[in-house]
Amino acid sequence: YVPNAFLMSCLIFLGTFLISHHLKQFKFQNFFPTVVRSYISDFAVVIAIVSMTLVDYCVGVDTPKLSVPAKFAPTLDTRGWIVPLLGGNPIWSPILAFLPAVLGSILIFMDQQITAVIINRKEHRLSKGCGYHLDLLIVAICIVYFASFFGSPRGLLLPQSS
Repeated sequence: YVPNAFLMSCLIFLGTFLISHHLKQFKFQNFFPTVVRSYISDFAVVIAIVSMTLVDYCVGVDTPKLSVPAKFAPTLDTRGWIVPLLGGNPIWSPILAFLPAVLGSILIFMDQQITAVIINRKEHRLSKGCGYHLDLLIVAICIVYFASFFGSPRGLLLPQSS
């Protein structure tokens, strides 16, 4: 038990949120030139985190910190970095898994395209920014690389449209 640790953690959280929120709104003020206000607004979250980290360090209350291991290694000593290709599954399992994988990919692609068609109607009056198609690229990268490489379920990595 550390006295005042919970109170200090709550104060750090609220301080970080309020500083970042107010600095994000700073670009609409009239204090500095537009370039300075834009930089302060762009780096609002970083400024808030650094400032409240310094407050935590200077106050001296022993707040809980994230414990980081000394070395970068798997959590179990009996498990290595490379996963066996089939992992004890029969040889025909990749062939059988091909059809559901193709159907899942088509479903995700159609979900994204139908959502884009609904959102891009003229009545919504959207203007296309520089990162307009970035969401499809991120979804593709998440499916192909992260979900497949780490063996995680695809539903956890995808944005939900409903």
